[in-house]
Amino acid sequence: MTQQVTAFRPRYLSLEDKCLPAHQLAASLMDLAISRGANKERLLRGTKIFYQDIKSGRALLSPAQLLGLMANVQSQVASHDCSFLLGRRIFPSNYGHISNALLHSRDLKDALRLLQVFRLQICPFMHAYTYRDNQQLHLVFNDALGCAAQWQFITESYFTALVAGTRLLLDRRVPFHFDFPFARPRHIQEYEENLGYRLNFSQPLLRIRVDLPWLNAPFLQQSQSLKWHAIQQLKQNQSTRLGFIEAVRNHLRHHRQQTLQDTANAFGMSPATLKRKLKLYKIRFQQLQDELGMQQAIHLLQVKKLNNEDTAHLMDFSDVPNFRRAVKRWTGSTPSQLRL
Repeated sequence: MTQQVTAFRPRYLSLEDKCLPAHQLAASLMDLAISRGANKERLLRGTKIFYQDIKSGRALLSPAQLLGLMANVQSQVASHDCSFLLGRRIFPSNYGHISNALLHSRDLKDALRLLQVFRLQICPFMHAYTYRDNQQLHLVFNDALGCAAQWQFITESYFTALVAGTRLLLDRRVPFHFDFPFARPRHIQEYEENLGYRLNFSQPLLRIRVDLPWLNAPFLQQSQSLKWHAIQQLKQNQSTRLGFIEAVRNHLRHHRQQTLQDTANAFGMSPATLKRKLKLYKIRFQQLQDELGMQQAIHLLQVKKLNNEDTAHLMDFSDVPNFRRAVKRWTGSTPSQLRL
């Protein structure tokens, strides 16, 4: 029987919405590329960005414009370290109140919570789900806006920003563990220099793991009053919109067995419209379902260490053989291999 869900019609953050201050990521990207010999006019070609917009710091850019600028930087700068160098510049510069809130956070747990609440101000391109086992916190990252070819560049930049930022706040490097869905790169030295040596490539999902005691390590400049003041300023301009892919993904997490028709009904549109909107972000409905199934299976098998029967039951599979086949298709590994 088709599940009935009340339709809702919020406005979602799209790739074309001009909502990101030009003086943040765009200025850092331009400065970095020009310092490497890139041509200013060619960097902006096709982006509909004017250099005066970046110089003034008052203009707002869309995610699509920033993704276009990233693509131009990669095509003009023949080196593998641009994303990592950009990551080092992200925090604490250019982000105003969010930088101050993070700078005066109590500890890593507090900072991660702030990043989740005010994510659109500092990193609208990705969102994360968190899981916890007896030893580690797991952060599983997803593309929120359809970053396509720029996804790895964005991942390298923001993961570097996390490592560099926490090192600044703690005066020591946090031993993060990184799982990447990309193949091991030839320029591995950039990963090792900026992220450390706890690196796993060709993994089924994009994930950061950190040992639980690090969550409570006190930051050097913690200040409850200064953090509170920064948060009050942030709340005045806070956006609660989600990227459309993120919204569909969140809905499917709570309604795993819904069909395309069910999900379209929930979003107040026809199945054809839903498929067309997803296509704009270069993703298919079945792809989202498989992605979420994979993440849930990895959580239940790897993190919670459940057996096949219990995992299959929780994931609404009719029998264990079908469950095993799905896990193998999603991850390339059997449930037993994932559990190990």
